[in-house]
Amino acid sequence: MLKNKIKIKILNKIIKRNQKGFENTRRYAYLNTKRYCYEKISSFFNGKNVLELGSDGTATSSILVRWSKELTVVDMEDKFTEQIKSDKKLNKAQFILSKWEEFKPKKKFSDILLTDSLEHIEHPIELLKIIKSWLKKDGALHIIVPNALSLHRLLGVEMGLLQSPYELNENDIGSGHIKVYDHEILKAELKKAEYSIVSCQGVQLKLNTDIQLANLLDSFSDATNKLSYLFNENCAEIYICCKNQ
Repeated sequence: MLKNKIKIKILNKIIKRNQKGFENTRRYAYLNTKRYCYEKISSFFNGKNVLELGSDGTATSSILVRWSKELTVVDMEDKFTEQIKSDKKLNKAQFILSKWEEFKPKKKFSDILLTDSLEHIEHPIELLKIIKSWLKKDGALHIIVPNALSLHRLLGVEMGLLQSPYELNENDIGSGHIKVYDHEILKAELKKAEYSIVSCQGVQLKLNTDIQLANLLDSFSDATNKLSYLFNENCAEIYICCKNQ
């Protein structure tokens, strides 16, 4: 297993590489949030035989392939093959074009990642129960979802931009989100799917939109992220690590 310091060094290098050309855009700020999320994951990551359910086509698979002994990526859309052209290390990963519910693994996994994925699923509890059978006995399921009760969404309600923090905004709809989670909704679904929660943490205290954040110094985003532990219920993202009961 890689030491956490090495994992963080790899993470920062990949994120910086993917941010080139996206300065002052929403994508730049999104990748900073991704970095903060994967910092959380790194502390609970086993890294032996890893399954990534959905690749964003840029950073995530490039990070995981360097953190893992084996990486399998399953997605309903092939963003992976094109990515290999710019990252030859991904040749050692296996890509499978499939719906997640229809995937039939031949082995169990030490880590399964559902990052920015569960909010797209119409029947999440059914999927979570299926995934549970794919985990090794000591394996970890890592989930990241946007948080309905993020301060920037609550501000949107107060400004009249949203009727409710649970309302799908323009960015949600454009990204194909079906719902917006909060801590209690996510925990309840995991309980129904019979998981044991190891850690539940907020990621990035966020008062600004991604476009606004992209025009600020990274040190501002880094500082607000460091304050996340004080505002766990109201951060931009939720990270949960869980295991079989």
